[in-house]
Amino acid sequence: MHATRTGHRHPIRTIALRTGASLGALALLATAQTTTAASTPRNAAAPLVDPATPAGAQPQLPTGTRTAAQTLVFSDEFTQPSLDTTKWTARDQERTEASRTDGIRWWYKPANVRLIPDNGGNLAIDLRKLTTNQYAGGRVDTQDKFDYAYGTLEARIHTPYATNGHLAAVWVQAPNHGTQVGTAADGAEYDIIETSRQNDQYPVSIHYDGYAADHKVSSQTVNAPGLHSIWYHTVGMAWTPTQIHFTFDGAVVRTVTDPKLISQVREFPILSHELLFFAEGSLTSAPLDASSTVYVDYLRIWQ
Repeated sequence: MHATRTGHRHPIRTIALRTGASLGALALLATAQTTTAASTPRNAAAPLVDPATPAGAQPQLPTGTRTAAQTLVFSDEFTQPSLDTTKWTARDQERTEASRTDGIRWWYKPANVRLIPDNGGNLAIDLRKLTTNQYAGGRVDTQDKFDYAYGTLEARIHTPYATNGHLAAVWVQAPNHGTQVGTAADGAEYDIIETSRQNDQYPVSIHYDGYAADHKVSSQTVNAPGLHSIWYHTVGMAWTPTQIHFTFDGAVVRTVTDPKLISQVREFPILSHELLFFAEGSLTSAPLDASSTVYVDYLRIWQ
């Protein structure tokens, strides 16, 4: 494991690099103390539900995973002229992997994050070339603004049509991965989708025990019909204290019941455009146009 480059401009410290083609998007660890599942939600005083979310909207869950109707506790339909900073932070940070061998450096840049309020709204996260062998994607997250324990997250996204060294990612992470070696109970990173493959598959990965010497990962490659050819797909994570269902277009693609892999603490959602070295294809061959952009129609969380 190797440390990533430092020098970013927000109060979050860089974590060590995770290597291997099945690993998730590089994470950020907060300096704040992890909250427990029983803690008061940070959004209790001002619920972060978008008025534009259709009344009565429920997640796409197949029979057998859906219980009673769930209450919407967070949503964004991205219909505003600009990013809602009461919910989201757009990161400005270099993310170049220390083990990268192709000479490319890359960043999260807020300038790559924009909203398209027309036609129901979209969050767009662009791919941009800064200069020779330097590129930027983007990331928004709700760290220190909203987190939750147990419930169903659903996002409707468009992945770049072709994977060329960059990928769309929807994931959640605990503010602090804790110190309980051998278990995700004190926090984990859950990669709901990372479109790192050029075929219609992607890895669903769980990272726990931090990102240093104790780091562990559980990953499963799942099938995703039409991933690159159909414009929108819904992805989800239905999380209880005893199991997690990961979904793609309403179908369960991975189920986790091992208690060592299930977080029992609060997690926060992340939407990002990653330029990771393990993504298939060549970043220098990626078209720098709309076909390389990640679009998010909505993100909703129920409990």
